[in-house]
Amino acid sequence: MLEPHTRGGPVFRNPTEVAPPLGHYSHLAIVPAGTRLLVLAGQTGHAPDGSLPESADAQYRNALANVLAILASEGAGPEHIVKLNSWLTEPLSRESMRAVRLDLLGSAAPPATLGYLSGLALPMLKVEIEAWAAVPV
Repeated sequence: MLEPHTRGGPVFRNPTEVAPPLGHYSHLAIVPAGTRLLVLAGQTGHAPDGSLPESADAQYRNALANVLAILASEGAGPEHIVKLNSWLTEPLSRESMRAVRLDLLGSAAPPATLGYLSGLALPMLKVEIEAWAAVPV
């Protein structure tokens, strides 16, 4: 079981009644009373200047960085993420994704879903990441 990262913040758990997570994430996030819920729209791999790299690896890094930038604008960080959904149109290596997550999320291990789709809103988009976060009030 992982303990809360911040006082009054979400609590993360991996119940022993199910198999352990397949990667660095938690099966359960508990959002305590007295927190502010942040629901982010899906973030694409655009850089802050609006440019879009061609590679899915670079888009993945940018999309996750965009999630963190939005959270930071509300005084939150990766430790406040209670759900992270990643949608890809082409495979990324687990090692590459793990390295980006470790670099940007550190030890945070929120519940996560990874899915592959035939396409996103625009043909050049290869990655979209959406997140929910809970911030102590």
